Amino acid sequence: MSPAQTDPFARLRALVSEDEYIGPASPTYAAESSTWSSARNQRPQVVIRPLSVDTLSRVVKYLSSTDLQYNVRSQGFGSASARDVLISMTAFDGFKYDGDKGTVELGAGANWAKLYTQMEKVAPKEMIVAARTLCIGVGGSTLCSGFSWLSHEYGCVSDPSNLLDAELVLADGTVTWASSHPDLFWALRGTEGGFAIVTRFRFAVKPFPENGRIWAGPILLPREKVREVARGIASMCGREDVHPKVSLFLYVMKKELLRLLAGGGGEADMLVVHAYDGLGEEHGRKEFQWALEIEGAIDMTIGGMTMLEVCQLQDRIGDLKGSNEQYWTPMALSTMTEEHVVRSFDWWNKVAEQPSSVSEFGFLLFELFSCRDSLTSRASSAWPRPLGYKHMLLIGAGCAPEAGKEENAKARELVEVDGPKILGEASKDYMPIPNALEEFHDMKRVYGGHYDTLREVKRRYDPQDRMGGWIRP
Repeated sequence: MSPAQTDPFARLRALVSEDEYIGPASPTYAAESSTWSSARNQRPQVVIRPLSVDTLSRVVKYLSSTDLQYNVRSQGFGSASARDVLISMTAFDGFKYDGDKGTVELGAGANWAKLYTQMEKVAPKEMIVAARTLCIGVGGSTLCSGFSWLSHEYGCVSDPSNLLDAELVLADGTVTWASSHPDLFWALRGTEGGFAIVTRFRFAVKPFPENGRIWAGPILLPREKVREVARGIASMCGREDVHPKVSLFLYVMKKELLRLLAGGGGEADMLVVHAYDGLGEEHGRKEFQWALEIEGAIDMTIGGMTMLEVCQLQDRIGDLKGSNEQYWTPMALSTMTEEHVVRSFDWWNKVAEQPSSVSEFGFLLFELFSCRDSLTSRASSAWPRPLGYKHMLLIGAGCAPEAGKEENAKARELVEVDGPKILGEASKDYMPIPNALEEFHDMKRVYGGHYDTLREVKRRYDPQDRMGGWIRP
């Protein structure tokens, strides 16, 4: 017998071109297999980077007939990896705008920078509901529900009113469109994949007259002003009249990063209220007056911005990829109280006080007015987000890649055990968000009454669980 008949990797190699088969010695191997969390990188024996749908179909059909374990990645920020074969979708990065139909088609392997750059060229007063971070992949972030600067107005990226269709490759290699399989299309909305491989998405275009007049950016605040910030956040979140074109982040900027960005200073960590107001600077300064008037505030906001420029304010996030072993818990909230904010920063302090590398890798992010109820129905997506859900609290803890098991376990404990306690009595009822799930999250809790139906769909389209994912047959 020839090697191609006995060696599954030799057979796989025969199915693709030389450029599509990437081994560990290849100069592109690291870029095509990197993960956000270094602990998730299984260092696959081979990376396949298909250049066409036909090649992808052949590869998937073959892999389904073998015992080789495989996974699929877009840009790697979801930390997708595999022991044997990793399929990298980065060649699927096409962009197509159709003004007559009001749609944009975007490759699953593209990053969001491609979308924002192209839209400014072809339709600057239109936009799709798209993720806020330029460097992350379209595929993974869309399948995780997806959150946008436009989500307070239009909902999640994968909502039926925003995501219209997707080209798929099924576990048996069949190429089809999601709209031909309503049950499968439903299952793709908020599960991070595992039911089929998406090659491209078709999104609905929205009017975007505010492009070029957005007011956005960071307001830096002294760390000791946390109680005043908490009161301001709680007051804003308690209002019903906050305009759907307004949202914000709240996070901590470490002094080391502050020195880098500000070109000096940075003697202490600072709080950051990262404002966004699509109605412009005058409205934004009134809406965020509570933050701008806190003693010691440093105003770094900018008016007259395009959406591309707004997203470029976060373009250094990609530099952190692979720098640590990380665990996450994302929590969906319908309201944000003063005590939620204060307890969150108490948690942050606990992480920062750890006597190990864990102290260097804490992550705390509030995404406020980052979503809304679905414009269709709660049942129209696989992830049945809570009614009234507007806010997200994302916490993370990690350690250096070279740290031992003890530090890794401590980072996990801080997120898995201590993190939800931030919510107090509500911790027993919180719903994790599918954009940063870990193995310790209860999928029944994430998907609620949809969980059993998702398992049925999984059995229908991937009965052998060859595509993996959070939902098992």
